[in-house]
Amino acid sequence: MGAAYRITNIKIRAGDNIDAIVITFTRYGLTETKHFGGSGGTPYEIPLQEDEYLVGVDGSVDTLGTITLVRNLTLRTNKKSYGPFGTSGGKPFSVPVASGKIIGFFGRAGTMIDAIGVYLAPK
Repeated sequence: MGAAYRITNIKIRAGDNIDAIVITFTRYGLTETKHFGGSGGTPYEIPLQEDEYLVGVDGSVDTLGTITLVRNLTLRTNKKSYGPFGTSGGKPFSVPVASGKIIGFFGRAGTMIDAIGVYLAPK
């Protein structure tokens, strides 16, 4: 996805793992939507308020055969937490943002989300 100036909406598809993430963001005055992953799982939508921004991502990863997958995700904003999406288990990870905000995501995906990371910016 790359860095975004403002994330406006997040859709997550999850079942046993995180199947997909769809991010809608504005950059240079234009609205774009990027879909990563497959089409399985139950859809969840997180519309962010105008003054709401992401300040943390928690979750876990697990292995399915030889493939590493993101098993669950919780997204935290300056207003509230959303999730967890997916199922418990696996090795936990946490990306708290003490100063600043999350403005974008990067990672790896096929039919499910294999890896996820974040781009940060000052508030």
